[in-house]
Amino acid sequence: MKRILSILISVLVLFSFSDNAIGQDIHFSQFYFSPLTLNPAHTGFFNGKHRFSTNYKTQWKRAAGGDPYTTFTGGYDVHILDKMMKAADMAGFGISFFSDKAGKGDLKTTGAFGSLAYHRDMTGNGKQLVSFGVQAGVVQMGFDRSKLRFGDEILSEIETGSGQEQFDKTSIIYADVNAGLLWNYIYSKKMIFFVGLSTYHLTRPKVNFLTTTESNVLSNRTAIQAGGSFTITKMWDVLPSFLYMIQKASNEANLGLAVRYNTKSEAAIRLGAWYRQWSNSDAFIIMAGFEYMDITLGMSYDINVSTLKETSNGQGSFEIALIYVLQSSKAIVQDMACPHF
Repeated sequence: MKRILSILISVLVLFSFSDNAIGQDIHFSQFYFSPLTLNPAHTGFFNGKHRFSTNYKTQWKRAAGGDPYTTFTGGYDVHILDKMMKAADMAGFGISFFSDKAGKGDLKTTGAFGSLAYHRDMTGNGKQLVSFGVQAGVVQMGFDRSKLRFGDEILSEIETGSGQEQFDKTSIIYADVNAGLLWNYIYSKKMIFFVGLSTYHLTRPKVNFLTTTESNVLSNRTAIQAGGSFTITKMWDVLPSFLYMIQKASNEANLGLAVRYNTKSEAAIRLGAWYRQWSNSDAFIIMAGFEYMDITLGMSYDINVSTLKETSNGQGSFEIALIYVLQSSKAIVQDMACPHF
């Protein structure tokens, strides 16, 4: 098993740092509430039988002249093959989709994915689990040429679309494959840790809107995640989390924590703060969440502190996330750190 894991890690790292083109994927401030976009290895890894998750983000409204960038994702995953699993082993299947719109030209990207994951109990007592997940799907990307007006069209006072910037097509479709690894360590009911590694665009899809000899390939994105759940008292938990992503010339580090207050009525309230760093300071993220039984709701707001703060007036993005878990007679015994953290 150790040899297999070593090979899987080597393959992921090899693909993660392959070269080629520029591009940046969708990302969420509440990444911990978007398990199927964070790492395919999270598929089916939760307390319960069925899980529904969704995130909606709107940003840069002021900087974009009143036309905000919006991102939406939804997902569903479920435990499968329960009767075939031994000890704390698990398997999961999931489906997810996303929609993203950016810029005045309405650059829209939509995708649908299916994912599978296997979670291996390494010690036989449910204390350490190693997971491997794979995700495959189809993505469509396109834009509205009529909403783009270039310099030569403005200077020559000619109609939009009649300038030198001519496109062979305004819509493309490509297949995409992602993969990930995850390690969870349940030291005790009061201390849980996890570390994950995921990589995206293993198919290295081409995203050309022009017929050219150049290979405009969507570059791989590598993401490293870590976090945990620490019970301080019966009423209070501390929930730190970390995310680092790199995609060609773009990189992002997101570090912070939340504190959770558990009431006596199956409800909990959480407050948190994170700091996101790009090539320079990017944003402070404040978050408030509410849990009741099997429903978790999170809301966050980004306070822009980058060099764009004068243009954006400090306004970054607003995001809302929701997770709903349906229980069953066979649920995971351990309280895992993701996504209920």
